[in-house]
Amino acid sequence: MSDELKSTIDLVMERFKASEEASSLTEGQKREIAEIRKRYEAKIAEAEILLAGKEELSEEVARLRREMEEKVAAVRKSSRDPNAG
Repeated sequence: MSDELKSTIDLVMERFKASEEASSLTEGQKREIAEIRKRYEAKIAEAEILLAGKEELSEEVARLRREMEEKVAAVRKSSRDPNAG
């Protein structure tokens, strides 16, 4: 549970930091991040339906959230790293 709590706190801190950096993102990057979040929220909803009541649900939701945040972080990194992409 400690690891799960840490992951949640880390995600919240990343989002807080991201809100401060949002002004440095282009409109295209903002749209790309919104699309990533929308796609993964749909995947999470699907997992919640398909795995309802099963032990794998929390692990799958956590995996999808990590994957989503990694993709969002990659888009943000590309805005700070002119050599990326």
